[in-house]
Order: sequence, then C-alpha cells, then structure tokens
Amino acid sequence: KTPFKKLLNIVQRNGALKGFEFKCGKLKDHYLLPVDGTGLFYSGTCRCNDCCIMNEGKKNEAYYHNIMGGCIVHPNQKTVLPLAPEAICKQDGTKKNDCEKAAIRRFLAQVKHDHPQIKLVILLDGLYADNPTIALIKKYGWHYIIVAKDGNHESLIEVMNELYDQGEVEHHTIVDKEKNTTHRFRYANNVTLNLQDDAEQVNVLDYIEIDKAGNSHVWCWVTDIELTKKTVESVMRGGRCRWHIENQTFNTLKNQGYQLEHSYGHGESHLATNFAYLTFLAFLVDQIQELACPRFQKALNKPAKPTRKRLWKKITCLFLTLMIDSWDALFKAIAHGSKAQKLEFNTS
Repeated sequence: KTPFKKLLNIVQRNGALKGFEFKCGKLKDHYLLPVDGTGLFYSGTCRCNDCCIMNEGKKNEAYYHNIMGGCIVHPNQKTVLPLAPEAICKQDGTKKNDCEKAAIRRFLAQVKHDHPQIKLVILLDGLYADNPTIALIKKYGWHYIIVAKDGNHESLIEVMNELYDQGEVEHHTIVDKEKNTTHRFRYANNVTLNLQDDAEQVNVLDYIEIDKAGNSHVWCWVTDIELTKKTVESVMRGGRCRWHIENQTFNTLKNQGYQLEHSYGHGESHLATNFAYLTFLAFLVDQIQELACPRFQKALNKPAKPTRKRLWKKITCLFLTLMIDSWDALFKAIAHGSKAQKLEFNTS
C-alpha cells in the first residue's frame, strides 16, 4: 500500500490537492472521502484460501471476493484520487467470512496511519449510520456526512417529526433560476441517533430537490457539521459526492477498460487480491495524469465523445506498431497524429 501513499504525497506537495479542498462553515482545508464496498469475484467452482463462502455446505455453495475502496473527491472535480483499498476476504486465522463493517474499520485505520495530517470528511451509505462507526470517525478527529434511510432509522425520523411539530426544525429554500431548480432544506442540530443508551448526538439534514419538470428527489443525512442557512447547501453537495465512489470509481474500474471484475488468476491465497490492488494503483496513476498532465488530457479528450476504452486501445495499437521512447511522445502521437511526431516503426 506504500505506492498509494507516495503518489498522494506527490500530488499534495505539488499543490494539486488544493483543488479538492472542501470548505463548509468553520471547516477549512478538509477533504471529502466517500467509502464503500464492491464485488470483485463470484464463482460456484473456483476458490482460494482468501475466498469468503456463501451457502457453505449446501449444493449452491459459492465463493467470492469484495473490496473496500475510498477516494478523495470534490463536487466540482471529475477526477478522483483513490487511496489504498482494503480487501474484504477471509482473514488469516479465522473461519468466519469477512464483512464490510469489519473492513471499514481496517480501512479507516490504514488511512489514519498513512495520512495522519489530512483533515477528512467521511461520506458513507446508510449501512454505517451507527454509533460504533460514528464514534470511530470522531476518534480519528474527522467529520462525517452519512446517509440516513427511513427503513433503518425510524426512531431518528420520528424525533425529527416531533421536533417539526414543536417548531424546533429550521427551514431554508434556495431557488436556482438558471437551472430552474428548487432546493428545500429541513434541519436540526443535536438529535439523538437512535434509542440506545450510548447513542450519538447528530445533526440531521432533510433535503428535497425539485427539478424543472416538477419532480421531487429526497435525501437525508446525519452529520457532525453544524447545520445553518450558510452550511446546509455545502453539506448537501458534499453528501451527494458519495456517489463518486460508485460512478467515477467502481463503475469506471468495471466498465471503462480496467476490468476490475475479470479473473486474471486466482492462485492459492492472495493473487486475486493483489491484482485488484494493482488495478486500483493503475487507476490512481491515470487519475493523476488526467488531473495534472496536459498531454494526457489532450490524448483522452481528442474525440467528440472521449472514453477511456478508446484511449487504452490507441495506446496498445501504437505500442505494437511504433517505437515509443517516452510517455510524452506517446500522448502527442495520440493527440496530434503519429506522423507529426516522427515516430519510427518498430522493426525489431
């Protein structure tokens, strides 16, 4: 996991990380970090010592690997900066399956170890809106914005409704005339998360977006960031960045040429997991180039509808047919044409 740390340190030293700073109320120089798990491998026959087992001992027994990933994101940035992922697989010395709740504890501990000075706002799905996860995030000195779903947080919703009836819930509305969109916020601070004795006190933000067609979209988050008229919009935009881990990260790795779910080899123990780590590492290198390298940007964005798959195919084609002596020459050839770069045919 050391390469991930070194690469992010390079981005930070060169000032490129400044473009990801999240500012909200009193928060300065913080960074949004959405975290979630995704599937890597599933089979009814192929397995290794790392595999978790589904339906063990039954006819439909199956084997799988998942992974916990996180990336630094920003509402105004298309690129993301993935940190070292955490495998969700059979842990050494145990017969029990691994799970996301255990993996996220290991992931957050590793992030704190590798980047102790970075101030983070952790973005999570409703699965993690619980006392232990929130307490762990606060222990590391970070902040959080976590989805709260009706079905999983009935007591929280009931408390919010009671506060609303008592007139203790604040309201704020923003109308975006340019996009013909209305943003409605309902919020309260210092609300008890659940009915447990040691329940965390959280701030609750209900948000409704009404688009130009009149359709309503509803979200709810819990956070430790103080909610005011000046902060609710920033918290909302930060919370919605959680989808960057799904769309800009997992979806890209699975469908844009990285083939994260492809079984390059399973081995006896850690081969499949190591291939997944290498795939994330390659993605990080490409994201840094997309963020900071003008040559890469021109090569990627040359066609009217650029895709990474097209770029990978073009790179492979040029490597197989031409003598490439540098990455700079390669990206120039893709962006401007190989003839203009005077690249020689490989006659070896």
